[in-house]
Amino acid sequence: MFLKTGNKAVAQWLTAPDTQFLLDFVRPDFLILRILSHGLILWDEIRPTKEWIESNIPLIVKDNAFKQSSNDSSSGEVDIDFQTMSQAYCNIVAGACMCVGLRFAGSANQSAFDCLLYFAKEFTTLTTKTTAEIAGKNTLESCLNAVVLSLAMVMAGTGNLEVLRLTRFLHTRIGNDLNYGSHMATHMAIGLLFLGGGRYTLSTSNTAIAALVCALFPRFPIHSNDNRYHLQALRHLYVLAAEPRLILPRDVDTNKPCYARLEVIFKETTWYKELKVNMMAPCIIPELNLLKQINVLGPRYWNIKLDVEKYRDTVKAILENSGTLYVKQRAGHLSYVEDPKGFRSLLAQTFTHDQAGHQVVQPDVIRSFTSDPSVLAFAEYCCSQKLASQEEREIVSLFSSVLYECITKEKPEILETHIAVDQAVRTMVTEPTPHLLWQIKLILVYYEVAYPRLHQTLPTITKWPLINSEFLTAIKSRIDKCLDRWLQDNLKLIIAYLQGRNIRSDYSQQLACFLLFHDIPPAELLSQSKITGCQSVPEVVKALLHLQLPVSTVMRLMPAFQNKA
Repeated sequence: MFLKTGNKAVAQWLTAPDTQFLLDFVRPDFLILRILSHGLILWDEIRPTKEWIESNIPLIVKDNAFKQSSNDSSSGEVDIDFQTMSQAYCNIVAGACMCVGLRFAGSANQSAFDCLLYFAKEFTTLTTKTTAEIAGKNTLESCLNAVVLSLAMVMAGTGNLEVLRLTRFLHTRIGNDLNYGSHMATHMAIGLLFLGGGRYTLSTSNTAIAALVCALFPRFPIHSNDNRYHLQALRHLYVLAAEPRLILPRDVDTNKPCYARLEVIFKETTWYKELKVNMMAPCIIPELNLLKQINVLGPRYWNIKLDVEKYRDTVKAILENSGTLYVKQRAGHLSYVEDPKGFRSLLAQTFTHDQAGHQVVQPDVIRSFTSDPSVLAFAEYCCSQKLASQEEREIVSLFSSVLYECITKEKPEILETHIAVDQAVRTMVTEPTPHLLWQIKLILVYYEVAYPRLHQTLPTITKWPLINSEFLTAIKSRIDKCLDRWLQDNLKLIIAYLQGRNIRSDYSQQLACFLLFHDIPPAELLSQSKITGCQSVPEVVKALLHLQLPVSTVMRLMPAFQNKA
């Protein structure tokens, strides 16, 4: 009724008595239930610290627990029942540990783990000391079982090695003081530790907490038919608190499980602001009601974003389907199993920089990135032939660089565009086409002017250009050389154009390409400019300033201007 309500008035009734007189009216083994109930009501005040657990212990109990005579007591009273104080101490600590275990069930919280492990080892040590007789070994054993179960609740589904070592040690003990309930609690702790084979963990919803209290009720049977204080069939109710929260990445190409880095973003709460935690999957994620987003991080796999708030049903379906989350491995990267440190990837072995430059890659390297037959054939042609001429070697070196970048940056489709641009430039010598040249000019202007602005606005979306900048520079240089050679041989045509005379039709295509590529305006506009008498480039640039001609274009037209004059 009062679970997680924070009702301090009701919780005050359940605090541990703080005097000897009041302690005599409460059975010591009932104190564990009172402290547990007190913690369940003040749910938000539970802290995974040693200080919080000890804050539940009254001062008189803390000062007189495990004292053997009145001389050891600091209270100055001679009528202290040290057995009652010792038993009260054990049960209060065990009850507080169960509160921590339930509060952080299935979270693998490191602070809660360290705190509970400390008290579990403390109780384990107490069972071997002579002072254990003061509280009674049965009391110590029962409290130890409660603390170990609390520790297993926190680390449920993780298979934590420290908890396994502790439970295996408890399992190997023999003696008259150990009964059926001790072994049952130890084995339940092992079962919680490997809940669902590591695929399940515990929830902290109201229903789950109620089921866990019934299943892990801190009153353990003496033998297998002992149902006097707690019906043993209720021990199976822990399944109502179990839920799948394992994320298991699986490579979409090989359909094999793999490791992948996750970024888990927590919602902002009263205890902390929005928080990001990096995890290595496969792993158990926190409860979905605490999460805002789950991201798969690179660089080995393509990024995936799962918005838990918007697509809660999708995330639940992933967790219920064995937690399988399909990921796509990036080209040139190895899995974390094959290359834990990232030193063996092909990208690290082949080049030290993102840009390949004009190095010739081997076909075997390309074959490791892709299995596309057309790409492999192109790689064999470009990278295997022995070419004699310098021009052919430069072209092969350029396309080798382009091929490497297209494959390593997951854009093999753009390779055809590079080839088409190269073929268009080659045809300019024999069959110049203004339309194709205009398309190439649009590409050059886009990556020279528009792309830098777009990259500055959207840096993550436009991280790499589709067309290699080195390739564009080489194409522009080849076009300039081709047009410059044509200008040297046909300077009279440019002079005739500037004078407004008619041009023969068989020269119109070449002239149109030259005018188009260098942004030369119509002859009427040029004739209106006052360039007569200008002898130097600065004078001509000033005279044509209103036309906004590039300086390189003016320098190419200078011979024509001078001959015209």
